[in-house]
Amino acid sequence: MRRHIEHTTYVCSFFALVLCLFLAAASVQAESLDLAVGASSSDLEELLKVIENPEKREDFVRNLKGIIAARKALDTKESGKQVSEGGAQQLLIVRWVFGCFEGISQDVKNAVIRTSSMIEQMPADLMSIEAFFKIPENRSRLFILLLSAGIAIIISLLSVALLVRPVRSSLEKMKTPVSKPAWGCVYILLKCIPCVILWFTFALLFELMPSFPSGRDILLNLFLILFFYRMAMSFFHILLFPDEARLRILALSDENARYAWIWVRRFAAYALFYFVSMACFLWPLMGQPYFAMLRGILLMPFPVMLTVFVLQVAREIRMRRDNNLENQKEETEPPKKDKGRALAALIRYWPILATGYIWAIFLTLAFQYERGFEYLFHATVGTAATIFAMFLCLRVLDQSFRGFFRINERVMQRFPGMEARANRYVRIMRKGLSVVVIAMGCGVMAQTWGVPVTEFVVSDAGGMILLRGLAIVITLAVVVSVIEICTMVSAYLLKEKKWRRKKEISQKQKTLIPVIRTAINISAGFVGGIIILDRLGVNTTPILAGAGIIGLAIGFGSQTLVKDLINGLFILFEESIRVGDYATVGNQGGMVESVGLRTVRLRDLGGTVHVIPNSAIDSVSNYSKIYSRAVMDIGIAYREDVDEVMEILRELGEELQRDPDYGPSILEPLEIFGLDRFDDSAVIIRARFKTLPLKQWGVRREFYRRMKRRFDERGIEIPFPHQTIYMGEPKQGKAPPLYISFDKNEGPEAGGSPDH
Repeated sequence: MRRHIEHTTYVCSFFALVLCLFLAAASVQAESLDLAVGASSSDLEELLKVIENPEKREDFVRNLKGIIAARKALDTKESGKQVSEGGAQQLLIVRWVFGCFEGISQDVKNAVIRTSSMIEQMPADLMSIEAFFKIPENRSRLFILLLSAGIAIIISLLSVALLVRPVRSSLEKMKTPVSKPAWGCVYILLKCIPCVILWFTFALLFELMPSFPSGRDILLNLFLILFFYRMAMSFFHILLFPDEARLRILALSDENARYAWIWVRRFAAYALFYFVSMACFLWPLMGQPYFAMLRGILLMPFPVMLTVFVLQVAREIRMRRDNNLENQKEETEPPKKDKGRALAALIRYWPILATGYIWAIFLTLAFQYERGFEYLFHATVGTAATIFAMFLCLRVLDQSFRGFFRINERVMQRFPGMEARANRYVRIMRKGLSVVVIAMGCGVMAQTWGVPVTEFVVSDAGGMILLRGLAIVITLAVVVSVIEICTMVSAYLLKEKKWRRKKEISQKQKTLIPVIRTAINISAGFVGGIIILDRLGVNTTPILAGAGIIGLAIGFGSQTLVKDLINGLFILFEESIRVGDYATVGNQGGMVESVGLRTVRLRDLGGTVHVIPNSAIDSVSNYSKIYSRAVMDIGIAYREDVDEVMEILRELGEELQRDPDYGPSILEPLEIFGLDRFDDSAVIIRARFKTLPLKQWGVRREFYRRMKRRFDERGIEIPFPHQTIYMGEPKQGKAPPLYISFDKNEGPEAGGSPDH
């Protein structure tokens, strides 16, 4: 079913293309005949008499100037009515198509009438030919003409025999690719020499033995046709050389060369037959009506053969492409989609274009549209030249970009991302220039086919479209420039190294710079889009109003989100906490992992992640803002000497500050505040270190470790929690006795004596 639909599509496209091309050629032919049809022969004779007479010519010029002045005045009055006539102008294409069909139908009708009259006149023409051969003088003159032609043919055949060895010698010398074109030209020249000898020999013999001048012209034309046939066959034989691959100029396989040679021989043989037949029918006895009819009949095999050839080549190309796609499916690298689609479209539709064009040319020749054939021929040549120029420009453009923006391999190995960074917009520029070249080429091709592209460009509408297109391009360039500059500035501000020095990037910069960059990019894109829509003629007022309403609705519906954003901005600007700080936010404490516009994320010592909305933050405690303090409350027994202990602590602080591992983390010497308070079982001495952020816990742990070891060495007691029972003391100073009672059932193992 799918194949049937594709075939139906091909057939419809083919007939539509043939119809369009043929109507275009017919319209050109009709335009060329408008002047001749509009004026009769008597009118033209009267005009010639007026031009030849000076007095009448002056009166004619004077009247013509008056008519021109009156016409200008009439055009001025009717200028206001042109708007109302726009509906009638819209039917111009329809009228043009119907006019073309009417002209074609009239031509077909005239051809049928001429054919019927020729059939009726054919017996009389045959009788006139028979009467011509009954005259003895005509037969003798015809014999002399044929004798001259025979002698010329014999001489040319002798020249062919004499040139056999030079022809072989020229073929033997075609060994290298450099020598093949030169000796190929020699081969073609040697092959054409017998035809030249034939032509000149017959012309010389006719001067010596004159006969029919019309017969001479026909034979000379036949010999000239034979010369061109011989030259064309020799040329294609050198290019293809189906018998020996080593002499072949084109890089084709033996099978393809043989296939091409078969079709070259077919086309050349029938072309020889066609032109010889047309030359014979130019004999005055045959008459022009027969020539026109037989010309159309003999032209028919040309489009048939070309259509068969095109379809065969298209089928072969399609089969080879299918085989290549099957082979590519087995490989790891998939084919490029863009090129694959373009190639598939070209392979699918080029037979329709080629066959449609072939049949359009045939119809113009069959209906004797000479001007139409010239139109198609010139349009074809112009299209081919434009396509070649486009291909050449695109090729030069591609090679120029590759050569000018190429990065050295050594630089690419040293800096892996340099090519993508340096050539970020090169591909867009190349694509843009390619689009411009293709657009200009399409405009030139349209102008070649008769489309008034130049008039459209210089008109008001065309100028407005071009200016708006230029404004759109400039707007896009400005938007891209703003985005790129913003990206470059943000990358520079977030760069950790500046002038080969490390630079600390704050969390405020890490958070706000991307937000500002995104906001600028979105704003630039939105403004650029509004400007582009305005240049395209779209009313942007409803868009702006809708955007305002949507923004207002979002603002009312997301008040908590707005509060989060505002609190987040204040936290970032004030730098209350940063990533890497240890802080307590609300009731949660931990290491700060991220500070955003909406939330703050903490990770505690156990690894639990706490996400706190910015709107829920009422207090922040930062333990690592600029510097930290390691506060230590040291307890000793009541019986210890406090001054001695403080001196030991001072010595430990100096030792810790000199330590290579912990010394860099200590900003100031140990600060001892002195005796701070009395607890239940200890005397508390308070001291502190000023350290780098987040280093206070490590310094305090190391200080405690060394203090415990030093206290053990000095015999200083670090009390543990215990209670002293005081029974009271009378004024005499003697403590009352303490009586202890033991249960008799517990026995001696309870620690008491059985006697008590």
